[in-house]
Amino acid sequence: MKAEVYILGLFTFQGEEDENIVFSNEQLNIINTNIENQLGIKRVSQPSKWVNYPLNKKELMECLHTSACTITAAEMGYYHHRVIFRFILEGENLHPELRNIRQNLKSYSKEIIQKAIIQPNRDLKFIDFDIYPLFIIHEGLNFFMKKEDPVFSNDTTTMAFDITEPSKLSPIGKKYNIRISIPSTIIYTKAGVSDDFLKAMINSIYQYCLYEKKELNKQKKITEIGEGQLVKLWHHIIDTMGGRTLDKNIAKVSQTNYILAFAALLIAIVAFDIEKFTANWHYLTGSVKTFANVIFSIFH
Repeated sequence: MKAEVYILGLFTFQGEEDENIVFSNEQLNIINTNIENQLGIKRVSQPSKWVNYPLNKKELMECLHTSACTITAAEMGYYHHRVIFRFILEGENLHPELRNIRQNLKSYSKEIIQKAIIQPNRDLKFIDFDIYPLFIIHEGLNFFMKKEDPVFSNDTTTMAFDITEPSKLSPIGKKYNIRISIPSTIIYTKAGVSDDFLKAMINSIYQYCLYEKKELNKQKKITEIGEGQLVKLWHHIIDTMGGRTLDKNIAKVSQTNYILAFAALLIAIVAFDIEKFTANWHYLTGSVKTFANVIFSIFH
């Protein structure tokens, strides 16, 4: 099993209630130089405006306090008001440890942010930050294959729903199960999500959770991300990313039409020349397997 973990962070600055904080290129260079000095790591420039820092995987493994997985990639990216940590974890027994892993990665990320960004850049008005984790679990849909009591199921433990992301190459699309809760958002997938979906998900969390909380902080109304922000995130995903019942029904109709068209093609081939069909059957076995997999994916 593989898990992508993203810790999304947003900074708060002194006096930003009165004026927006916008850094110049010179100030950004100072911030990144301070990060380099504190972490002892050279920055890695990106084609985008982000500046990334590879993190010590051995040190991270010690922080996780688990042998259920290994960390295959770890990095931090910084740009203006945002910081993002990306961790890639792999392990056979990863899922039962997700709660502990989440807590330990949050603690690690908070420590790095305080040490490398907040403290050395106080003169640039950095004072605080909020973070929120996003998990993407590969092979995670296997957990939803078993029949459950619809009332006492995993889907009724939090805000959970299925969505289907349209595919550029296949009429079937990609199915995801999304679970939104106060500690994190978890996306269970077959083999990850597309780049476009990931970007949309990250920006949705920033807009409807982190920026929302930051605004409420200014009004001194809350101290943690709460259910109000999560409901807004849920509505946004449902409305714009394929989670509405109508969207899912359209996807199912498209899948059914595809199956019927494929079946009609096979029947036409048989009707056209049964002898040639039999002689060339070995060329069609791959298509038949695909057809069976499509049916299986629809009903599961």
